[in-house]
Amino acid sequence: MIRASRDTWAVLAIVTLNSVGWSATIPFLAVYLSSVRHVPFPTIGAVYLVAGLLSLASQLVGGRMTDSFGPKGVMLAGYAFSVVSALALSFLVGVGGDTNYILVAYPIFNFLRGLPQPAAAAIIANGEIGNLRTGLSLLSIAGNLGFAIGPALGGILAQTVDYSSVFLLSAAVPAVTSVMTAFSIKGGLLYERGAGGRPRATNSLRWGEDRSLVLFLLLTLCGYLAIGYEIAPISLYVTSFLNFSPEEIGYLFATNGIVIVLLQLPLSRVFSRARKLVYPIVASCGFAALSFLAAGLSSTFLQWEGVMIVLTLGEIFLTVPSQTVVTLFSSASTRGTFQGYFSATSIGGRSLAAFVGLYSFQYFSSNPPLGWYFIAAFTMVLAMGYFLLAEPLQRDYSTLRKENGAGLAPLH
Repeated sequence: MIRASRDTWAVLAIVTLNSVGWSATIPFLAVYLSSVRHVPFPTIGAVYLVAGLLSLASQLVGGRMTDSFGPKGVMLAGYAFSVVSALALSFLVGVGGDTNYILVAYPIFNFLRGLPQPAAAAIIANGEIGNLRTGLSLLSIAGNLGFAIGPALGGILAQTVDYSSVFLLSAAVPAVTSVMTAFSIKGGLLYERGAGGRPRATNSLRWGEDRSLVLFLLLTLCGYLAIGYEIAPISLYVTSFLNFSPEEIGYLFATNGIVIVLLQLPLSRVFSRARKLVYPIVASCGFAALSFLAAGLSSTFLQWEGVMIVLTLGEIFLTVPSQTVVTLFSSASTRGTFQGYFSATSIGGRSLAAFVGLYSFQYFSSNPPLGWYFIAAFTMVLAMGYFLLAEPLQRDYSTLRKENGAGLAPLH
């Protein structure tokens, strides 16, 4: 039986619900802009890129704010801003507002919605939950349970009501999670709760002493670029070239969430047997590359279900192992900042995927499957990079355990 604090279970419930509202909008803004407003692929990709850069900034800001003011206040502020921004987007879409307003509003929406993410993750990483990987696995399950529900619900709303109703849903959810946060999350700073971790004089990364971790974060940014093809690139590819309906797109994303909910915890046992911290991520690259090769050959809904399942395995082998590495190098007083670093790489990579993916499909418009073969080759090169970094990163972690063994977060 998993023992966890009241805060931990509350965060898992909040993250699940918030993920429903956030994920409902992710694929369908791109579909709306392309199919209804006839915005070109490169423009949509650029919007997602800007949104990703602002989301990346929000993770860094939210992480620092968490360490300075405590997670509860950051979560409340982020959820309140999310309600306002989602309502604004729902209005613009509903009245057929100027497309330029929508293109500007969506990145702002992403920035505000991203602020609470490192705060929630820091509570989980800092909590008493039996072991680190299990806690992060539960966090991943919570987010992806919402991801299983959100796009499917968004697809049904987009097809049976209209696209503005999807953003209305996205506004309602953070209104609920704001109330839940106010009544269920304790205030105060995380390091006042006595959790261990690596003592650091600063919460900033330095190339001299943190070189392996900095390189790991850069590789992980590229890893999420590859995994991020499961969102906007897949959505627009199957819509534009294969004529899938919004409902079918929603079911594809529901498959992603369901696979993670079912397999995340069992596969976490596989992670714990790895001889090096990054070996599961090397496997992630292999699953992703295989799925991309299959994507270039797939044309039916059932075939794309298979593509999504294999790509989701790649996501499982990336998410918790990479977040575990970042957490192991943090302390209680820097937990929020380091979770912000991790969230920034994951969100930044996924947003780059929208830009790179849509641009590649435009570039290879005469033969769109070439876009999938391009990202497959990129992912295999990335696997080599992780493999080469495995020993230096492991050596740095071993050194930390010798110097601060009693204070480090547990590995298993």
